[in-house]
Amino acid sequence: MLNLQSDIIANSIGIKYTAMICIGIGKTDFKTALEKTRSEELVELRLDLMDITDEQIGTLCSQSSQTIVKFPNGKTTNEARLEKLKIAILAGAEFVDIEWDDDEEFHDELVPFARGNDCRVIISFLDRNNTPVKRELEHIVRECSMSGADIVKVMCNVNTHEDNARLLGLYSMGKNIVALGLGPMGRITRVAALFAGAEFTYASLGADIEAAGGHMSKSAIERALKILGNDQTK
Repeated sequence: MLNLQSDIIANSIGIKYTAMICIGIGKTDFKTALEKTRSEELVELRLDLMDITDEQIGTLCSQSSQTIVKFPNGKTTNEARLEKLKIAILAGAEFVDIEWDDDEEFHDELVPFARGNDCRVIISFLDRNNTPVKRELEHIVRECSMSGADIVKVMCNVNTHEDNARLLGLYSMGKNIVALGLGPMGRITRVAALFAGAEFTYASLGADIEAAGGHMSKSAIERALKILGNDQTK
């Protein structure tokens, strides 16, 4: 089964890509977040994990980085989430990430607000336990697209190499898809996505996070790309 992952990468060699590596920022202080939004090309701000003021949200979203903002459901009210996300959008966030299974009212208010302020909409599906079957994954992608997504993001826990293959197979459905695996076995998708057509892939802020959750740091992704001999990231 290891050959399946090798074949995915081997078939990608020679294909040029211009995708970006997005640095996820969550449980860190404002100073570190500010340094990253000034130095990286693309960052994701997990507003639910950050202890920052509204003014600091605005500051982070107005730096040189392109910024994805995300505030998942669960920690506070929809009204509070909307308020924080709108502050980020008005400050210049390029993307807002909305969950596929979020409340319809939340979608209906935030999607047009984002569109009206030149902010692209990511609608994301997350399964921390499994990777659904092919038919279900394709249905999810179509549903997200019909819900107003500029980019559909699918992230699923990978338990087998076949899970990786199903996730990477989603890129055959067209552009504007980011499909990535979670867990140690899903790491291969963080690199393969750059060749398969993803606009960006995700990296963790540091090696400690990488070791804990099966994520990859930016430097680890860059090392893998250099091994492939096709380092063309922006």
